[in-house]
Amino acid sequence: DLRPLLPSGASKAGEDFRLLQKAPFMQKVVLTLEAGPKVETGKLTATADALAAALKGPFYSRVVSGPRMDTADDFFAFLLDAAPALMTDEDLEKIREGLSGEGIASRFKEMLSKLDSTEGWVMKTLLQEDPLGFLGVITDKLRRMNLFQGLVLKGRHFVSVDGRKALLAADTPISITDSSGSKQLVDYTQRTIDRLTSPGIRVSFISGHVYTQANAESIKKDLYLILSSVAVTILALLFIFMRSWRAIFVFLVPSSVILVATAGVLSVYQGISAITLAFGSVLLGIADDYPIFTFFSLRNQGRFSGGAVAGISRPVLFSGLTTLAAFSALFFSDLPGQRQIALFSLFGILASLAFSLLVLPHFLQGVSPAKGTFTPLTPGKRKRSRRLVIVGLWGLVMIFCLWQGTRLVFNGDMRAVNKVPAALRQTEETFKNNWGDFRGKAMVFIEGRDLESVLLRNDRLFKYMKGKMPQDHMISLAPILPSMATQQKNIRDWKAFWERKTQDQVRRLLIQEGDKAGFSAQAFVPFFKRWEAEPKPVTKEGLEKAGLGDLLESLLQSEEGRVRVLTLVPDTREVAAWLSDDRLLPFQARFISQTGFNQTISRAMHRNFYRYILTAFLFVVILLLVLFRTLSKVVYSLIPAVSGLLVMFGLMGWRGIDFNLFNIMATILVIGLSVDLGIFMVSRISEGQEAHTGQAVLLSGLTSLIGMGALTLADHPALFSMGITVLLGMCGTIPAALWVIPAFFQPKGEVKSG
Repeated sequence: DLRPLLPSGASKAGEDFRLLQKAPFMQKVVLTLEAGPKVETGKLTATADALAAALKGPFYSRVVSGPRMDTADDFFAFLLDAAPALMTDEDLEKIREGLSGEGIASRFKEMLSKLDSTEGWVMKTLLQEDPLGFLGVITDKLRRMNLFQGLVLKGRHFVSVDGRKALLAADTPISITDSSGSKQLVDYTQRTIDRLTSPGIRVSFISGHVYTQANAESIKKDLYLILSSVAVTILALLFIFMRSWRAIFVFLVPSSVILVATAGVLSVYQGISAITLAFGSVLLGIADDYPIFTFFSLRNQGRFSGGAVAGISRPVLFSGLTTLAAFSALFFSDLPGQRQIALFSLFGILASLAFSLLVLPHFLQGVSPAKGTFTPLTPGKRKRSRRLVIVGLWGLVMIFCLWQGTRLVFNGDMRAVNKVPAALRQTEETFKNNWGDFRGKAMVFIEGRDLESVLLRNDRLFKYMKGKMPQDHMISLAPILPSMATQQKNIRDWKAFWERKTQDQVRRLLIQEGDKAGFSAQAFVPFFKRWEAEPKPVTKEGLEKAGLGDLLESLLQSEEGRVRVLTLVPDTREVAAWLSDDRLLPFQARFISQTGFNQTISRAMHRNFYRYILTAFLFVVILLLVLFRTLSKVVYSLIPAVSGLLVMFGLMGWRGIDFNLFNIMATILVIGLSVDLGIFMVSRISEGQEAHTGQAVLLSGLTSLIGMGALTLADHPALFSMGITVLLGMCGTIPAALWVIPAFFQPKGEVKSG
């Protein structure tokens, strides 16, 4: 479910996303049937009808293969009846141009050619009722509310102009945020298609459920791969470094922590995000730092008394608290998903601290000290010149990373972290080629308490935009369902246009030119009767009865006592400039586009980014001051964090890796993990016992690297992006902790050499 990863509350991004969810066909399933070269249109539409009848509950509530109308005659009769209320001044002027004898003669010639065609028997009645072509004007308006480009009606079916493709639109009660229900829906739909589709007909379908299912399946597979590989690798590293079978007890601490953290989140939330569960691999790498340090410290002291545990508890506790302080910055996020990850980490780290200091020592009694240890660069055992070389190299790397970090880009495009398999991408392209890309358009929402006020403002929107772009670039309800005020004006203009003198002249020309074309004097009596009838306005109920309910439903929505009308326009900067500034609009409207939404998310990410860093560093520095009470030690402890962040930013900028909603959390991870290593190193160097700390820091860094680096094994873009950025950060953190801190840090009393 994408919603926990978007701003909550009354934020602009949150409101925009809620309205984006109201986009046409967002909750529907759209199926496209495409006929092969040897398949007739009749067989194509018969297959469409069979599929529409077979797709039933509980997965589908309604499937339509064409407009819901009694007969085609009733539909066209409705359109002709609607002409007086829908004809604008421009339309009447075009009609006036064709009222001459030459114009009517040309119209009759066109009518005769249609009567001689195979569809002549269908057109005869229409030609008698509409000899002047009013129907063409109204059907052109009808296309303004057609979301599918190239869609026409043939035999009461939605088909393409060439008759080689048919379309089905299906309603389903399954929410697109229901991953389990989406999988069942997709599987059921595919089975039905396989069972009913004839050879030579290819069927594809697209909906939000398909994306949900693809992402859920991808993340599920990634979770198994990531968590299992991390667990096996960390356990192997523990045995290699600790050289004791009791490493299994150290491993049980982070393993148990995952269960505790999951239970803790579920005690607060009704469900847990898949991204939060995937974060479990990161928590494995974090939560094993404290039992690792406890193991090495107690083993090298050779004693397991309560006093020994108390002696190591201060750096362990403070390293845990600083990590918690870093993660606490996520609690200030306006993204619910990030707050859930913060809570997940809170429960996990507290559990790890408790297990490491209160439970683990009881299982380590009797462990023999190791015969050999890894020893990093130490102040007293290396020449000053070598320390200067390390500091110099570190400084050059930091300058390079700081320079490249200025090229970082914050990308709020949700599609960048969405899993779209190749087959689904191909379906997308096929759908766009067949029916256009209405999903890629921007939307203008007009909302109000009653239909008339909303339609009146929608008329003003259409008029405003019509002067700025071609009408066929807009999908609007205004041409076919204007406000009653607009319709009454049109009806008055219609009556004024058809004054008695004009009526008599047109009647005479119709009979005269009709006689020349072979029509009887009584051929156009139906037209004259309709002409003389009192015009009636178009209503929402009338459109639904005429079979236009599905199209109407996509652009006119009612919800909780509010009425909302939607207009689709091109998603361009020019259109955004016309519509996004409320102060420039002569009416109240809400402009929302995918591009604008991405920019809003990018700005929110940018703000959160600096908020996270400043908040995390503030909390961490306060705790470090409490722990060390010396500014220099605080600065030394922060070297891994600063190094990790700069390396991460620099390499991302250098390689063109954007910040998104997921890898922005890498900043918090790097700060929390880096400070842990810094505390361990500074604490033990200041006490002259850095040998076993070197092992602990290296092992902790490696396990953290594995825990987060394993996310790069993920096939899902969101998990991969989070893993790769933290991996880059840890590549700067571990060397800084092992070599840069000892190169800078010289405890008092040390005799300098070289």
